[in-house]
Amino acid sequence: MSQNKQELRVVTYMCPTHPVQLYELILELLEEALGCYTTLQYESRSPGPLPDRPDPFSTNRVDLAFMTASSYMKLRENRNVNIELLPVTPVFAHQMNVENKPGYFSDIIIHRDKKAHNVNTLLDLRGCTFAYSDEESLSGSKIVLKTLKEKGENASFFGSLLRSGSHLSSAQMVLSKQAEWAAVDSTTLLFSKKFMYDGGKDIITLETLGRLPPYPIVVNAKLSDETKKAITNVLLRLPQTQQWKNKFAKFGIIKFEVNSDVAYNGPATQMWAIQNEKLNVRYY
Repeated sequence: MSQNKQELRVVTYMCPTHPVQLYELILELLEEALGCYTTLQYESRSPGPLPDRPDPFSTNRVDLAFMTASSYMKLRENRNVNIELLPVTPVFAHQMNVENKPGYFSDIIIHRDKKAHNVNTLLDLRGCTFAYSDEESLSGSKIVLKTLKEKGENASFFGSLLRSGSHLSSAQMVLSKQAEWAAVDSTTLLFSKKFMYDGGKDIITLETLGRLPPYPIVVNAKLSDETKKAITNVLLRLPQTQQWKNKFAKFGIIKFEVNSDVAYNGPATQMWAIQNEKLNVRYY
């Protein structure tokens, strides 16, 4: 009988920004609610489908994918007809998200010692070493450039740049003082901070930028409409089940909310289009 169960092939490009355990929990929920099997691919080398590899949607190797907003916007710009946006997104807890709306933020973080050097605002970081995940990241790079431009600054504001490869690595660089500051996805430290040295207590948030577009959940267009609707409904019903709600709360997720392509238009598109200046970047 079990041989007739549907299998959902899922990939996450969101680790290690988010812990892989979060996506294992999502699959556990889907298996219980839909009576299906699931498999999870973990791809930490890129925030979305690897550009030098065959597209996993057109080759029909993936049914469901969790990726960054910038990666989804790139697929959309390239008119990838094999993908659709699933109309649902997670809502994460954050001190700035008092209305519990979809979307996330960019936290400007520094080591606690920087406060002793009269660093109180973003502009006080002129000439300091900056760590960022990658050039295309909305929270790690684009919104910082946009904010500096609005304040009359440009890329000469940075003392030097360190491309870390992930938001979690950026945070570790600040904690170890390899970098003096970083811009990280606001959800990065929700779960991971307690595993850092001394609970990461020396990392403090100087400012918060955003709100940024919601995390997209992308589905293979070949998947049946029935399955797409079923996945969406399971996630939207999360708050109705206290047991599952408590499990997701450990990762900072309050609920899942309706999402649409409108969220990735307008200001989001303008920010995504910001081009970084060519700089001498050291890689770690």
